[in-house]
Amino acid sequence: MSTTDILALLAVLVSVISIISTIVFSLLQQRYNKNSIRPICEIKFNDYEDKIGVYLANYGTGPLTIREILCTKGNIHSPVLVELMPEIHQVWTTFTEDVKNWSIPAGGKIALIELCPQTDVDKINVRSALMQIKIVVTYTDIYGKSNFKAERNLAFFGRTLTALTLTDNRYPTANEQVVVTL
Repeated sequence: MSTTDILALLAVLVSVISIISTIVFSLLQQRYNKNSIRPICEIKFNDYEDKIGVYLANYGTGPLTIREILCTKGNIHSPVLVELMPEIHQVWTTFTEDVKNWSIPAGGKIALIELCPQTDVDKINVRSALMQIKIVVTYTDIYGKSNFKAERNLAFFGRTLTALTLTDNRYPTANEQVVVTL
C-alpha cells in the first residue's frame, strides 16, 4: 500500500467521523433547544388591603400555552375564576373569561381576577370565597408535545379571616356571605 492510498483512506475515515459527530451534536443541540425554551407556570396572588388578585405567570424561558384551567370551589367547577366569586357592590378592577388556548410569553402574566376593594364587606366576601378555591392549570410548551401541570390552593386568603369566624366557630361556606358591621 502506497502512502497516497493510506492518505486517501485516512481522509475517508476522517470524513465519516466528521459526519457522525455532526449528526450526534445536531441531535444533542436539538434536545437542548427544546429544553431551553420550557415554560414554567406559577399561580400567583396579591392579598393586600387595597388590592386582591389572582394571576397566571410564566417564569420559564419560552412561551406557555394554556390547554385547560379548572377552578374548583367545593363541588363547583369552572374554567372562569370570576364565576366562583360572590356578588360584590362594585365592579371588578379586571377579570378574565376563559383563557383556554391563550399564550403567555416568557416573563409575562395574565390576571384571572383583580379587585381594588372599596368596602371591607367586599374585601371579606372575596377573601372568604377565594380561600375555598383550588386552581389547576394544564399547559404546554411551544412544541405542544409535553403537558405540564400547575396547581395551587388559595387557602392563604383565609389567614386574615381567623378573627372573623361565625358564632359557631367555623369559616363561612361558599353559599354564606359574611356581613360586617362597622
